[in-house]
Formats: sequence, structure tokens, C-alpha cells
Amino acid sequence: MIFGGLVTLLDCGSEVDPRTPLMSPSPAVRTYSFGNWLIDCQRRELKCDNITVPIGSRAFEILEKLASCAGHLVTKDDLIGSVWSGLAVENNTLQVHISAVRKALGKDRDLLKTISGRGYTLAGTWRSGHLDQPAATSVSVPTVDSFSSNLPNTRAPLIGREDCLSEIAELMFAYRAVTLVGPGGIGKTKLAIELARLVASSFDGAVALVELATLHDPGLATSTTARALKLALSDKEVSAACIAQAIGSRRLLLILDNCEHVIDVAAQIASAALRYCPNVTILSTSREGLRIDGEYVAAIPPLSVPDSGLRDPGLLLQASAVQLFVARTQALRANFSPGADDLLKVAAICRRLDGIPLALEFAAAQAANLGVDTVLLRLDRRMELLSGGRRDQLPRHQTLRATLDWSYDLLSPDEQRLLCWLAVFPAGFTLDAAIAMMADALSRSDVIETLFNLVGKSLVSLDPSFEGRWRLLETTRAYALEKLAEAGLCEQASRRHAGFLRQLIMPLGDASPASDDLARLAQEIGNVHAALDWAFAPGGDAALGVELTAGFVPVWMQLLSFMECSTRIEHALAHLDGKLTCNPRLKAQLYVALGFALLNTTGSADRMKAALNIGLALGEELSDLELQLKAVWTLWSYNLNSGQYDAAKNVGERYLEIALRTGNPANETVGRRLIGAATHFYGAQEEARRELTLSLNHSAHGLKDGTNQMWFLLNQSVLAKAMLARVLLLQGKIAQSRSLAAECLEEAQREKDKLAIAYALRNAVCPIALMTHDVATADQAIASLLELVTREGIAFWTSWTSCLKGQLLVLQGRHHDGIELLRSGLKARAENGWLMRNPEFLGSLAEGLFAVGETAQALAAVEDALTISRQGQQLWCLADLLRIKGEILLADGSSDRSRSEVLFSEGLSVAREQQCRFYELKVAAAWARIMAASDRQQTALDLVGPVSALFDREVDLPALAFARGLAASPGISISTCGDDGAPSCTCH
Repeated sequence: MIFGGLVTLLDCGSEVDPRTPLMSPSPAVRTYSFGNWLIDCQRRELKCDNITVPIGSRAFEILEKLASCAGHLVTKDDLIGSVWSGLAVENNTLQVHISAVRKALGKDRDLLKTISGRGYTLAGTWRSGHLDQPAATSVSVPTVDSFSSNLPNTRAPLIGREDCLSEIAELMFAYRAVTLVGPGGIGKTKLAIELARLVASSFDGAVALVELATLHDPGLATSTTARALKLALSDKEVSAACIAQAIGSRRLLLILDNCEHVIDVAAQIASAALRYCPNVTILSTSREGLRIDGEYVAAIPPLSVPDSGLRDPGLLLQASAVQLFVARTQALRANFSPGADDLLKVAAICRRLDGIPLALEFAAAQAANLGVDTVLLRLDRRMELLSGGRRDQLPRHQTLRATLDWSYDLLSPDEQRLLCWLAVFPAGFTLDAAIAMMADALSRSDVIETLFNLVGKSLVSLDPSFEGRWRLLETTRAYALEKLAEAGLCEQASRRHAGFLRQLIMPLGDASPASDDLARLAQEIGNVHAALDWAFAPGGDAALGVELTAGFVPVWMQLLSFMECSTRIEHALAHLDGKLTCNPRLKAQLYVALGFALLNTTGSADRMKAALNIGLALGEELSDLELQLKAVWTLWSYNLNSGQYDAAKNVGERYLEIALRTGNPANETVGRRLIGAATHFYGAQEEARRELTLSLNHSAHGLKDGTNQMWFLLNQSVLAKAMLARVLLLQGKIAQSRSLAAECLEEAQREKDKLAIAYALRNAVCPIALMTHDVATADQAIASLLELVTREGIAFWTSWTSCLKGQLLVLQGRHHDGIELLRSGLKARAENGWLMRNPEFLGSLAEGLFAVGETAQALAAVEDALTISRQGQQLWCLADLLRIKGEILLADGSSDRSRSEVLFSEGLSVAREQQCRFYELKVAAAWARIMAASDRQQTALDLVGPVSALFDREVDLPALAFARGLAASPGISISTCGDDGAPSCTCH
């Protein structure tokens, strides 16, 4: 649960048992010397000829470590573990500081040897010594043999720290020095006191709490410690060594609380006690580790907060941050009993306060007076809101601002500057980002040093969501932004922040990001939001905002964030007026991208078409063939999705003409697929099969891994296979169709391409399973598609899932539920102008209505389907719609049977003309049932028998089952006539 804790190492990579008493001089007073060089560990100074040589603290620790190992090899891992305890550090960081050591050594830089692939050694005979110590001040030791406890008597429940308590208690029996580190308000002191109570019996009740928080002079820390131990002073000065001598061999748990502002003296006290007092254990609290031998640094985490999507009240109350907030509010207002809505707001407060206990206590105090709603609304001004702490708290814990002031004032100027400039990154930052922000102020090595100091002081933390990223707690960030504003540097920092993000995205151009790049860039989306908000605000830089928007379009597309993408593009384009101009190609890209984004949202078809026409016109003006292709491709998508298949086929041919001029085979692959898809829906299945096969043949010859993907990230192989699977189904090749549909889905899943998975499910797996009555496969596929589009928030696809699920429910006999879903999906699609496959869905709606006895409504639905089909040349399912209308009329007692037979005859003609064996079978079976019911079994078999014989025996469809049952009837047999064995039946 907690922490990364590490023990400081004494020797060359070997861990020393911290429970073993060491009587050698403390490292704090040790020296190493060689020639004219002196390493003074007490003053942390490097001297040459007794002149101090400038060296950073990390570089000094590296040098000290190497000198202590007396010429032996020190591995890279050992150096990192010793110098950067508890931090994730890359090798290049170590190399930066190794270079700093060599720079400090100057003409003797060759003393530091690199052992390739292994580590480093420090050449020369370095003699170890120690500084002369002043005589120990005499201290009167109490007459009692053991110490008593001075822990406070008052106790308060420690909420959410049960696991921490048990884990740290175990650590204290394994290590003699444990330091609890964390930001201000995390609850280190309270945890330490409760921990001391828990383990006090192991020390015979001897627990000494040394409260260092109120000290202004570090020199007073030793006398404060002596008083806490009830040592009678006989002199004005008391040293760490004399305190250790006074403790001697007695058992004691010594708690050094709030060490950060007296860190050096506290480290000396702890180190002396460890070395000279074999039965003493040190428990320290600080915002950074003491950096002494044998120390285990335990980072105290925030309280747990609920995930943003969690809504169950019981689960919300399981989060320890929520428990603390509710408990503290109830302590001030006994009747506070939050309901489900209030708990959601409390959870939001806890998340925004990062689960920091002190901040939560402040917020709870305000909620007791102002209410939860007011606190949540005013969190943007948290520094003013979160005050009024308990009067028995330290002054720096009376308000949130005072707590942060305490930490901030302990920082060096460079640390303060870096902290404030990093606050403009709401979504965390990388080392490169920190270096870029400090480009004019600090060198790379100085930035690394300063950043790790901030990490060590608990003001910056590693971001657990992604390796190599850091973040500021939200409250710390808000404070740092205030400091930045006070210094008048917000505009400068925001500009540099936006510029860094632009440079980050520039190498990508308009190509789709590779998976590694995508994972890296996805982490920056929150930062991009902040940069764009600044850029387009008064006083920002709109031109920079336009460039940044265009740069991140491929990332939004790859993340399927179409709604956000379209909103951001429209906002950028709104700023391209007469006063602001940009690169024409950039402007054209934005319009084309807007068209594609609107295609995948609930945006209207008219808005999409308008954007595409502007983008295409700009592309033609620029004679930019690739840009024209993108615009034409998206126009094709517009026509396809609006159900205008004749127009889609023409646009596809226009695309192919431009593609052939580019000389890029990948573009021809796309063009063949566009023509094939449009032709399939147009009803020319054999032509569609030819074009789609050509597209796949191109894809099979090296056009993979991105080269067959356009700007909009669509896997051409998956799309072509999905469409070809549909064609094969209509041509009666059921087994091949199912196999190819499964293959294209597996390919998309193998590539982890979410959009390709959605297309494979929508275009192939779902409809093929539904049309062949494979209910189990259809149910699973529709559920997968629904889960994907819900998780990714692709609004445009919601109407698809509604219609597909509605078809499944009708097929399963759950007609009323199916009707409701189909109507909902069709309504949403019609409102946005998307009519693709609507005739098919209207046909299913008509069948559902017919099944529940709503004949008039069913007839109206199928008439709508036929109208849309003929208007947009959505002819691929025309034969089936004629069948459905014929069956509805047949059930209407007022209708003449001949009307139905005319429709069946027309349906057969359409199916045969389209070479669509699947619908020919369905229409023939429907007509044959009428004939068989009127004692015309032989005529019925002559109609359906030849086409049913064209299907494989293992294929199981309701129409085939009927035909085979009819063929098995005694006294009748299949006759052969007409083309391809199908009779040209004209009887009515």
C-alpha cells in the first residue's frame, strides 16, 4: 500500500544491517583525502588545496560514495540506489551528474573511471578520517534506568491508515531508522504518534517525542531533544554525541517530528543515536529523508479517493478520504447525513484535494457551515476557502496557505522557480518538459538536480499512470500558480508551455502516431487543453493555438475523441478571420479533419459537407493531391453515411483518379475499396467483389503497418475484408463470408485498433450473424460493439448499436423491445442526416411491428424503407424489402394475394439481376410457402429448389430448412429450368 522505501547503503553495494551498533565515526564527521583533495562529509564540501570547489549535492553524494568504496567498483544501480533513494531515475540522469563530478575534479577528472557496462571507480588512495570533535558537554543523566513516555494523552481516530500502521510497525522491527515523508498535511505526525503507541510495549514504554516544528534556529534542535529526554543540562551547548552517550544502552523509541527545516541537525542526532546506542530506534517525520546510513524512507500516500465513474454510495464510503470528510463534518454538525447525491459531491471534493487529510479537514469544517455544494463550487479559490483549522494545531496547520508557505519558504530560489513554472502542467510533465521550461535559467544538469530535490521534499511526485512523468498535487499546483501570478510570470510560462507542446507534436506532421508515440502523447491531452485555453483567451496567442490544434488532430483521432476534436477545430477556425492568417495547407487540413470528426459524432451531415467542400476547394487551389484525397475520401464517407450510394460510387471513382496521379499504390488500395463498398450497397455485387479483391491484393503486397492507413487511421485491409464478407454473404457463399468476417475482426483485435474493431463488428460480424440467424454470435458481437463505443464515447456509433440490438431482439421474438430500440436508433440517425442502411433497419422494424399485429404501421415502415432505398440507390436490400411488403400484404385480409405475388416476382428479378443468391433464396422461400399452402407443392419446389441447391449442405438457414423439407415431401422433385438452374417463374 505504501511507499517506496529504501535503506541508505554504507559500503560498496552491500546493505548494512541497521540494527547492528556501529562505534565508528558518524558519516557526518567523516573525511576522505587524496593528494591535494579533501571530501568533507560534515560540511558537504569538496576542497582542492583547501579551496572549496563548487559541486552539486547529488554529484557530491556520488563522489562520497565512490570514495567510501576505496577504489572498488560501484555499479550504476548501487549509485542510483544510494543517491536517489526511492526515486525512479534513468541512466542518463546518472551520467549528467557523473559529468558534474568530472567537471569539479578539473585537471584530475581522470580519477573517475568508467567501467563500461558495469559502473564506476574512483582512482587513487583515498584515506578515510574524521574531524576532531569538541569535548562532549557534560549532561546529568536521570537516576531512573529507563525513559518514560511523553506522548500526548489526547487521541483522535486515525481514519484510513490501518494498513499504513501495520506495515510501518513491521518496518520498525526490521530497521532502526524509519523516516515518514510526504507533503504538508499528509498526516505524518499523527501517524507517527499512533505508531509509537502501537509499538511502545516493545520499548518498555520508553518513547520520547521531540517536537521540532516551532524551532526557528536549527542550533536549538539538540537542546530540545535533550529536554524531551529529561536530560539536565550543565552547559549552554549540547551536541548530538553527548545525547547519544547519555542514552547509552537503554531501550528507547526516539521520535524526531517535523525535521525538514532543521534537517542537518536532526540527521546528526539520529545518526549519533544509531551509532552509539544499540537499543535505540529512530522514527522521524519530514518532507524529505534524513539521508543517513541505515535509514528506511517511507513515503506516506494520500487517503484513497473514489474513481470519477463510481456512483454507488456504499462503494464511495469505502474510500478513506470520504470517510474522513464525513466524520469531520459530523463532528461539527451532528445531523450531517449525506445522501447519494451529496456523497458524489463529497467524492469530487476528495479527488480535487488529492486525498490530503489536512485539506479535507479544512473542507469538512467549511462544509459544516456552508454546505457541500458551496465548498465544491468554491474549490477553485481553495486558498481562501480552506482555513479555520483547529486552534490546537500548529500555526502552519491553521490554514492551507500557511501549510504550503512553510514548505515553499524552505526551498532555494531555483527550487521555487521550477516549482512555479511546472504548475502550468495540469496533467503532469516529463523531464524534457521541465528542462524546456527552464531553458533560459538553468542548465540541464541543474534542472535534473532541482527537480529531484523537489521530489525529495515531497512537493513533486512520480505520476503512477505513466513511467517517466511527474506531477504536482492539485493543491500544491494551485498554490504555485498563485506565486507565479504574483511574480507576473503567468503569460511567459503559459507561452513556453504551449510552445513546448507544439515542438513535441511537430515531428508527427499529419501522420498517424505510432503506438509508442500515441501512449506518450495521450498523456499530454490535459496539458493541451490548458495550452489551448490560454492561446485563445485574451492576451494569448491564437496563431500558436491554431498550430497546436492542427498538430494534435491525429492524436485525438487515434484516441477516438471525435467530439473533442471537432469542438477544438471549430474553435480554432473561428479565430481564422481577417486579422489572423495561417498556412493555407494548415487551414485546409483543419476543415478536412473537421469533416471527418463530424462524421463520427452526432454532428449534422450538412455541417460535415460544408467543412469538406471548403477543405477540398483549398486543396485544389494548392494543387495538393494528398490533401485532395483526404477531402474526397471524407466526402465519400459523407455520401455513404447519408445513404447516397450512387453519389458515393462517383466520388469513389474521383478518388481513384486522383490516387493514380499520386503514383502511391496505397492510395489506389483505398480507391478500389471505396468503389467496391459503394458498389456493394448500390447492388452490383459482382463488380463490388472485383474491386474489393483488387484492394486486398494491393494490401497483400507490402502496404501494411501504416502505409495503408490514411490520415484518419483506418485499416484498409480490415475495411475491405469486412465489406467483401458482406458481398460473399449476398452471393450465397455463407461459410466464406463468416470466415472472412471473423478474420477481419481478429486482424483488428491483433493490431489493437479500436476503430477497426468497431468497423469489423458493425459492417461484417454483426450483420452477417443477424442475417444468417446466428443469434449467439450476433448477441456477443453487438455486446462487444456496445461496450467499445460506450467506453470510448463515440456518440455517432450509438445509433448503430441501438439498431443492431433492435434487430437482434426482433429476431429473438422480443418484438416490443426491439421495436423501441429500432425506432430510437432510426430517429437519431434521421435527425443527423445519416441514412446508411436505414432501409435495412426499417425492414426489421416492419417485421417487428407485423409480428405484434401492427399491420398498418408495419406497412408504413416498409414503404419508407422502399422510398429511401430507391431515392439513394440503396438497392442491395431492395429484394428483401419487397419480400417483407409482400408478406405484410398477404396477411391483410383486404388485399389481393396477387399483389403480394407481384412483389415477390419483382423481388426475385432484382435479386437475380444483382446476382444476390441470399435474397433470391429468401424471396423464393416466402413465395413458395404461399404456393405450398395452396396445394402447389411442385410449383413451390420448382421455385425454391434450384436456388437452395446452390448453398452448401452444412449451411443452416430457415429458408433452406423449408426448401429441404419441401424437397423431402413424397411425390415431388426438383425440376431445372432458367439461368443457373433457377426457374423463371411467372405464375401468380
